[in-house]
Amino acid sequence: MSDSRLAQLFHHMAWANNLLLNQLSELPESALSFSAWNPEWTVGVIANHIVIAQGRLIARLKKEKYPDETPFPLTSQGMKDLAALSLKNDTELATLIDIPEEILTFGRLDKTVQFSNTTVIAQTVHHATEHRAQIADIMAFNKMDVINLEALDHWTFERMHLQKVTD
Repeated sequence: MSDSRLAQLFHHMAWANNLLLNQLSELPESALSFSAWNPEWTVGVIANHIVIAQGRLIARLKKEKYPDETPFPLTSQGMKDLAALSLKNDTELATLIDIPEEILTFGRLDKTVQFSNTTVIAQTVHHATEHRAQIADIMAFNKMDVINLEALDHWTFERMHLQKVTD
């Protein structure tokens, strides 16, 4: 596939996910139970969902069975452990970005579907972005406006990345 733009978007996602998960580990643990529109869809549940989905997407790309999906505790340590698993998943996903383009067949929402591996990588990026925004919204809704999405945006990532390259 070897698309440098897709790779850059993926690396931004990995960076932003890591920052968010580590930030969640530093908040009061009660914040991990915040919700907004759906009481079961809490900050901690969504954070777990982002990382659990990474495992599913890796399995699809590798044509393997889904891994065990055990959510991490909604604690500071649980979020640190979740961040570590996310980094591990990102390392594995990074090796899959440049595999040859192919159509994959897998189960999704009780149907057998076919999508390209590029689409699976793109969905990985989109999925995480969508849920980081949900987490920020839920936090703000609960009067804890501490997740600054602009500090996690692609502009900031590129500025920081270019700064490291030129230092």
